[in-house]
Amino acid sequence: MTKYLILSADYPCGRGTRGLNLHRFLRIYHGRRAVRIITTDELLRGDRLDTEVLFIGMPTRLSREHLAKLRFNRAVLFDYHDGPHPAWLESDQELLRSLTDLYLRPWVEDSWNFGLRMGVLPIRRHFKLKACVRWRSAMRAIGLESNRRIHDVAFVGEATANQSDYHQRVEWLREIKRAGDRYSFWGGIAARKSAGDSLRARFPDFDDFAYPKGRVGFLTYFSHLCRSRVALAPAGNARWSYRHYEAIYAGAILVSADFRNSRTLIPLPCEHMIHVPDGDPVLPAIDEALALRANSPDLPRENIEFLERYLQDGDYCRGKPQLMDAFLEQLSG
Repeated sequence: MTKYLILSADYPCGRGTRGLNLHRFLRIYHGRRAVRIITTDELLRGDRLDTEVLFIGMPTRLSREHLAKLRFNRAVLFDYHDGPHPAWLESDQELLRSLTDLYLRPWVEDSWNFGLRMGVLPIRRHFKLKACVRWRSAMRAIGLESNRRIHDVAFVGEATANQSDYHQRVEWLREIKRAGDRYSFWGGIAARKSAGDSLRARFPDFDDFAYPKGRVGFLTYFSHLCRSRVALAPAGNARWSYRHYEAIYAGAILVSADFRNSRTLIPLPCEHMIHVPDGDPVLPAIDEALALRANSPDLPRENIEFLERYLQDGDYCRGKPQLMDAFLEQLSG
């Protein structure tokens, strides 16, 4: 019997969305033999499978024909999409709800109410983050790390498909642009041609806050975070982003979209972040973050230590089981 069987999400989607983030997370803590990932097509072609926990990636083509090939003790629905609503078709709901009431997402807001128990998933991290964190620690250990922070504020983010009237990334960067020389700023919105053209059509002043090179490599991005006093984490397609963790490991103070009523599997030091409610200006939050950094010089180190309770150099680690314990607690709740 396989301990964990992941039924990959159907329809065109990225590797993480298909379940490989979850697959890697479970393998780190439970070993290769305990976890298997398959597609719905592979399930129909193969022999009957037994598992303790069946993770069903959304959206799915799962049918009663597929279920006849499975025996499991517990089923869990999951999806890695950015939107808040469950990624199922109306025609699938009755069958899926009959299997489980637990639905896992990368992030959850307290206000969501879909008649389900909403849990949180392990998130993907950039594979270069671990190397960057180790390099920074090594340089600090031998006294070669520069503590000079040349940017007051930094932000680089993709052009997101936010279709609401309020686009937080755009509005924050507009404010900073209008502030002139008030802050030393690095970054902008990095957009490929098609995404950039779409934002230019919507925001005629887009080029004022676009990242000039269109794209930025991770090493360049992280090195600038390490030289920034404050890092911005506005909402994009979702309220959470990888830069929440990357900025903390880089030693920057976070100014974030309001995260106080949201949660992720890896907790964030929310009391040491500045939260900006939707629609509120960002400049007062930047000033507050700069003052917080000046008055509490040990805070960046304390934020890193907070994350290191759960991670090892920015990655999952079998020797730190708190995250897996929290993840499994959801399954039995």
